[in-house]
Amino acid sequence: SPAPASAEVQAYHGGSDWRQDFRAPTSEPGAFDDEGQIARFDAGDGAGWFLVGQRRGGSLSRVGRDPGGRTWVGVDNARDLFDWGPLMTSPPNYNRQDNPAYPAPVRQRTLLPLGTLDLGRAYLGVYHGGAQQAAAAFVTDFAAHDMPGGTQSVDLNSFHPWGHGSGLSDANLRPQAALLASLGGEVLMLDDQWQGASSGDWQWDTARFPISGSDGVPDFVKYLHSLGLRLGLWMSPAEFNSASSTYRSHPQWACTPTGHVTAQIPSDAGLGVWDMNNKSLRAYLSSVIDRLIAQDSVSEFKFDFATWVDCPPHDYLDYEDAYASWVHAQEVRHPGVTFELDETNDQRLWAMRSVALGPSWFDNGHLQGSSYPSRLLHDVWSAAPWLPPSSLGFGTYDPKLAPPYTAGYLMPIALLGHVTFWSDLTQLSPAEQTETAWWLSWYRAHRSELGGLVYKDTSTDPIDGTSWAAFQPWSGDHGYVFAFRQAAGPDSQAVSVQGVDPSTTYRVVDVRSGAAIGSFTGQQLRQGLTMTLPTPYSAAVLSVTPAT
Repeated sequence: SPAPASAEVQAYHGGSDWRQDFRAPTSEPGAFDDEGQIARFDAGDGAGWFLVGQRRGGSLSRVGRDPGGRTWVGVDNARDLFDWGPLMTSPPNYNRQDNPAYPAPVRQRTLLPLGTLDLGRAYLGVYHGGAQQAAAAFVTDFAAHDMPGGTQSVDLNSFHPWGHGSGLSDANLRPQAALLASLGGEVLMLDDQWQGASSGDWQWDTARFPISGSDGVPDFVKYLHSLGLRLGLWMSPAEFNSASSTYRSHPQWACTPTGHVTAQIPSDAGLGVWDMNNKSLRAYLSSVIDRLIAQDSVSEFKFDFATWVDCPPHDYLDYEDAYASWVHAQEVRHPGVTFELDETNDQRLWAMRSVALGPSWFDNGHLQGSSYPSRLLHDVWSAAPWLPPSSLGFGTYDPKLAPPYTAGYLMPIALLGHVTFWSDLTQLSPAEQTETAWWLSWYRAHRSELGGLVYKDTSTDPIDGTSWAAFQPWSGDHGYVFAFRQAAGPDSQAVSVQGVDPSTTYRVVDVRSGAAIGSFTGQQLRQGLTMTLPTPYSAAVLSVTPAT
């Protein structure tokens, strides 16, 4: 009998604050039952089929093949025992506690007569042409039909470098807003403490952001709008400050007993935990979102501090589902508003479930021994090709632009993700401002071509800080090659271009200089497009389009 198809499993992990193994691949020659969200099966000739599960990373997300050759993707909740939230930060399991008594059930689901059970969406597809074409077949449809559109904005977030301190204020941020607008930015997001101690009530801290009019809109928000900028706001909708009037008026909305206990922990925002299964609470939170959009024209929210906890009679798997369904309901309720999810801790919604809801605040800048730009390249490398890197929010110019890194090197990295400045823009020199503005202008004209499939054109993880890295956003019959030379490596590198038709002639142009690199057949591009970057920490972006 023929040998079984080879199997490749991809397991995705959240928690960038303390880990860098966001994607863990394994190969399986025979029968298996593995943790993972993706299984790709190859018949040996570069063709086969794939299965993708929507649920987050964790031991409950499974892919497998039985001894008879049947392949499957699914959820096995009984493998899960406990979620430590953000409390354990050491490998190998970080915040996960698997069920040591499996298959004895702990968090199994019991489906009552006439009841419903949502185990998430699963995807099935076929492919030919090699491993990356499997990802191409999936991502092309996933980006078009499951990912929300219109989320690729150019943001500045106040968390870096101002944090929760006095710099988060109307007076301090006005120069940032003016410069962001002049560079071509679009959204200024105020992070935690725009609300002061009112998490749960979600009212403006008028000491930081005064309100002089009778309409309740802060003067700073009106200033943003006068510049043509949009407003973004941080929120922790699933948590509250014990000083909030909402908690005092509705203590029954808190997760009992956990939420009442965590509410006593001192914190700027408050660490009390709501019971997201409570319908009245969800209706109230929806009304808060309605009010902030109607009153302040908020165009983007960053939802943070999501931790799954048990709220009897519901457990934290119910909590997770209630939270995800509430976020989805806000998207349906407010089309055109972006909902960004913080994925810096594991046991949140990463990967597929998160990406299907919106972009992520993916990285707080915890480098774990790596260098800043290498970590960003690693983030993109870990996502591509199965996840669109445009969903990743990571810091641009964090904490500031300084040698040996230049705007010409860092901006192309940023354009592959959800562009977010974490920097005091007033520290940019006039030349750096000019370079930044050029790339943002180019991005606004071409971002629709960067938001879906991105091939991975180099095989070495750039976390090493020395290897070349090349990525290829691709839309139908055309796209771009983004190449980066890090600290070492040769001046030139041959990059095998993916997705091209061997018999078609393509024109290759450097987008920054406009210089024509040449015309090549697809077969020649597959064999390798030679790119030259004469200095360390330099980048090039080339367009690849059919010559006719």
